[in-house]
Amino acid sequence: MDKMTKSEAVLVIGAGVAGIKTSLELAEAGHKVYLCERKPSIGGALIQMDKWFPDNHCSLCQMLPTLNRDKSDQFCLRRGVNHPNIELLYNTEVTELQGKAGDFKITLDTRSTGVDSQLCIGCGLCAEVCPIEMESQFDEGLGRRKAIDMSNPYATPHLYAIDWEKCTRCGECVSKCPTGAIQLEQKESIRQLQAGAIILSTGFEEFDPRLATQYGYRRYPNVITSIELERILSPGGPSYGELIRPSDGRTPASIAFLQCIGSRDSRRDYCSSACCMFAVKEATLIKQKWPQADVHIFFMDMRAFGKGYHRYYERARDEFGVQFTRCRVPVVKEDPRNHDLMLTVASEDDRPVRRQFEMVVLSVGQTPAPEFNELCQVLGVETNRWGFCQTRALSLVETSREGIYICGSAGGPKDIADTMVEAGAAAGGASKWLGSPAVRPTDKEPVEKPAEEQAPKTAVFLCGCGDEIASTLDLESVAEHLGKLPGVVHVETVPYLCRSEAFEAVRKRVKKHKGNRLVLGACTHISGQMLDELTARVGLDPALVRVVNLREEVIWVHRDQLEKALAKAKSMLAMAIEDIRQQDCLPTSPMTVTPNALVIGGGVAGMTAALSIARHEIEVCLVEKSSELGGNLKDIYSTLESGDTRALLRDAIEQVQKTPRIHRHMDSEVVAANGYAGNFRVSIKGKDESINTVEAGAIIVATGGNEHRPTEYLYGQSQQVITQLELEKRLFAGELDSGGLRSVVMIQCVGSREKDRPYCSRICCSQALQNALKLKELNPGIEVNVLYRDMMSYGFKEAHYTRAREKGVRFIRYEPDRKPEVRQDGEQLTVEIIEPALGGTLRLEPDLLILSTGVIPGDNRTLADILAVALDEDGFFQEAEEKFRPVDFVKDGIYVCGLAHSPRGVEETIAQAQAVARRAVSLLTSKQLAAGRVISETVQRQCRKCEMCISVCPYGARAKDEETDEIVVREALCQGCGACVVACPSGAAKIRGFRDRQVFALIDAAF
Repeated sequence: MDKMTKSEAVLVIGAGVAGIKTSLELAEAGHKVYLCERKPSIGGALIQMDKWFPDNHCSLCQMLPTLNRDKSDQFCLRRGVNHPNIELLYNTEVTELQGKAGDFKITLDTRSTGVDSQLCIGCGLCAEVCPIEMESQFDEGLGRRKAIDMSNPYATPHLYAIDWEKCTRCGECVSKCPTGAIQLEQKESIRQLQAGAIILSTGFEEFDPRLATQYGYRRYPNVITSIELERILSPGGPSYGELIRPSDGRTPASIAFLQCIGSRDSRRDYCSSACCMFAVKEATLIKQKWPQADVHIFFMDMRAFGKGYHRYYERARDEFGVQFTRCRVPVVKEDPRNHDLMLTVASEDDRPVRRQFEMVVLSVGQTPAPEFNELCQVLGVETNRWGFCQTRALSLVETSREGIYICGSAGGPKDIADTMVEAGAAAGGASKWLGSPAVRPTDKEPVEKPAEEQAPKTAVFLCGCGDEIASTLDLESVAEHLGKLPGVVHVETVPYLCRSEAFEAVRKRVKKHKGNRLVLGACTHISGQMLDELTARVGLDPALVRVVNLREEVIWVHRDQLEKALAKAKSMLAMAIEDIRQQDCLPTSPMTVTPNALVIGGGVAGMTAALSIARHEIEVCLVEKSSELGGNLKDIYSTLESGDTRALLRDAIEQVQKTPRIHRHMDSEVVAANGYAGNFRVSIKGKDESINTVEAGAIIVATGGNEHRPTEYLYGQSQQVITQLELEKRLFAGELDSGGLRSVVMIQCVGSREKDRPYCSRICCSQALQNALKLKELNPGIEVNVLYRDMMSYGFKEAHYTRAREKGVRFIRYEPDRKPEVRQDGEQLTVEIIEPALGGTLRLEPDLLILSTGVIPGDNRTLADILAVALDEDGFFQEAEEKFRPVDFVKDGIYVCGLAHSPRGVEETIAQAQAVARRAVSLLTSKQLAAGRVISETVQRQCRKCEMCISVCPYGARAKDEETDEIVVREALCQGCGACVVACPSGAAKIRGFRDRQVFALIDAAF
């Protein structure tokens, strides 16, 4: 398609965590993003949660850019997303699609919220007078809200909306609204826009457990769902973080979690992937705060297959005392006298036992939203038999229609880390259909001369917020007090500071009084794009603007304490004035970027990343330690989902060899590296010991992993004992006489989930299912026994697990402390296993014993030291953050994908490679990297060159200049964390905006 006809914009449908991430990826690359959400607020299901496994903290803000970071607001993403290239479209749905990839024409239908966002000041008076009370959807019915209210209490600015189904049109809110923002007419507006690509990130809905009537949900008050428990445990929830049961408000002494509610049943034979770990997390949080609680998780298979998940599960069990019982509870009964719940469970000897609990938590699965099928029909994309979006073979993000991509749970149940990877991969796929990014024009009015060259002149504007602030706070007294402070040249009170006409008045007053600093006393409504627009109009550096929240932080907490409110307002405003009076606005030094990439590793991850980057006309240096491309993919012949990996291998190698921008270094390895994001110098040693030095702006680590070579179960001693990879090769090469086989035994978790390697290798169960099904296909009469601990058939792999059982494959569980015993007498193999359900020993005599061996890391230590990046406890490369930065290192400009990161399948490896390519392209297409406003600096006269600051900087932002012998800061890399300031013994390391004199002056101003 002609590039000139491509639209540079992209439409992202769904503003949950997947939509936010993929939007930020594309917006950072300069593309216009329309982020469309059918609800009146963004965030999806994730906003209802406080913490995630496996680290029990939030880290949602980790999605924000770390390079050129001041392009978007560096605030909590629970409050909203603000980026100049992202346009949020609330209450909006796609109703029609025309055109083709690169030139889609989209019709959008926006439902009225009943509240004009341009006039609403978020005061909440409408909700106070609304007579209609209803269940809070955000609090899952555990809290109450009004028919006009905020759907997301964290959102900034506060956006109110009418629930038209509950509203009686009584008009109370209309008469109370001080700005006339409410219209009781349910209007719709139609909008048409053009986009080069579309990304579906619509997420999921929780399974409605009322459909599983045997568990008594909504009949028994103390039977709740996992997301309801999440709201109960949240400090911002209906019980302010106190664990209470709904029937009587008591803290339950015993809690039972029931897994697989709405998953892994006859109607939904898929695994929801995240429920096991979700339950383990919630159980851990309960035990941390209420250690005396008796917490049980009843499960079928503990699917802790992600990176770090198995350790987290073991810690919950061994350190916190969470009890795990392998049993699917068939029914829940209530004792009507005290509302306790009765469960019938299996004992250790498999006898039915009745257990009583004070609360039951249903771990509900993920399902597509009811309207998702209709949306897919409008877009012309196929869905699978469960209603999720169907993807193409060997891809997790490509739909059946060219130019339309998916990410997150729109394509199937998954957790946050996998969603983040797919969001990056979808952004990368969409970008090839987009035209050149548009340059956002600046409308800033330049100041007459740099602020640092002028004496501080501060203009102060106080917002009355109608009567919301003015009726409680004596603004005249405040203005009189502030007018006497040093550097203040103008103080003025305005009725509504969030109006466009007020912006113009502020601009004129600042210009008239030659102000070079600005303090606004207002509310949370002055934030995000509104503050950006005001700052741009005035023509000031954002570092010289402060907003003091008089409404939420003063008026609303001291409404009945007028003198305290007045004193607090004066202090907060005086501190802000003194803060920016002391603020230096020093120029920062942007860094240029070398527009080349280095990819280390020539397997499927490395080749995919190299090809994805080269498509953007970027030179790529591909380093492979062996003489052939392909890596582990050479030993993989198919996938469980029937992906043709042989064709993938051939096509990838051919494309790499034919792409002139990819420069291959075979039989080579990286032996030295220095530099930083945008400017790395790397030494590569070839087969002939020669050294080539290349420059690159980004480095991708795709060095792969290895198959564990076992020493147990007679492997290497008997020709009848082989690994799954060896079996796969024989099956597809026709080297195995499957028709002559009578019996095969497969043993899972060989070399994984053990003391030396306490992690799940993720792919072993899929390999076993694939090979077992292949054997049954070739020889229906063969006996196949799979000896397992937990079958990790997550997502749609569960359907293959079901199919294998239907084909007659037997699955026999064993405990880790009672492993199968293998002996060989002559040519006869014997496998004995203690079966927990039977309580006895089973004796199997297979013709072949197949070991499902795990993935182990390569020799990563040397490369990690060369690149100055970290390894995890198991020897894989350690990402910056498990959930929200799964492909980044803490050191910017270096990324990781594939088995170098952790065990994963072919499709998952490809998606991760596409995600890192997108990250690298965003960096490499930046002409320069700009520093943030809050960065470190060095006072050279105080510095004693000890270099402690260099050693503690996690971002590589500090270095020694060999020419000047000075400690310098690479400003574009600095994140302003302050680690150097803490470490510096002489006080030479400082953070701009937090210098000693500035902080002490601010404190003095408060009193």
